[in-house]
Amino acid sequence: MDETKAPTDQQRPAGHEHPAGPERPQSPEHPENREYQVAQLADDLARLLRGLARARSQYLARARDDVEWAAQILISHLAANGPKRLGALAASVQSDPSTVSRQVSALVRAGYVERRADPDDGRAVVLDVTEAGREVYRDHIEIRNRRYEDMLAGWSSEDLVTFTTLLRRFGDEMEVHQPTWVSRPETTRLSRETSAQGRPAPQEAHHI
Repeated sequence: MDETKAPTDQQRPAGHEHPAGPERPQSPEHPENREYQVAQLADDLARLLRGLARARSQYLARARDDVEWAAQILISHLAANGPKRLGALAASVQSDPSTVSRQVSALVRAGYVERRADPDDGRAVVLDVTEAGREVYRDHIEIRNRRYEDMLAGWSSEDLVTFTTLLRRFGDEMEVHQPTWVSRPETTRLSRETSAQGRPAPQEAHHI
């Protein structure tokens, strides 16, 4: 009985190694799979946006009952975004125009906000912050930055620079592409089913 064994890899002559097999496709959930990477980014961004929306709702809810918070929000909007008409300011802070009007009147009396003619329409009035209002806004920014400094205490300077650079790049891409998500929404199973049933299709979430 021939008991000759096949030569091992160490015994094979050079040039007679096993041929390399075809590369296996990456699993959809493999960390190096690009589709998986994009999905992870989208999930993390959605979680971040939910947290920001929750924080915004809490701020606005508190502002309805706290005069100082309401004043801070109005001053910050005007200082950061420039003069606005009353209706536009109310829309920005998601509040009733009559409520914002009363709050603005108090800020005008306190010297933080001023009314002046709209340069585009002399019959209209815009609201803007005074120098005293800008001081209040600068105080707000200083407090905000201290909070982020505390939160990011464990980050290196290199981490901060990298994150800031990529976040700015992401924001630039979002400004370019996001409007098309609204103007050309994707057809989903939900929209197809509602159309088939003769009901108006609901407003699709734009998957941010």
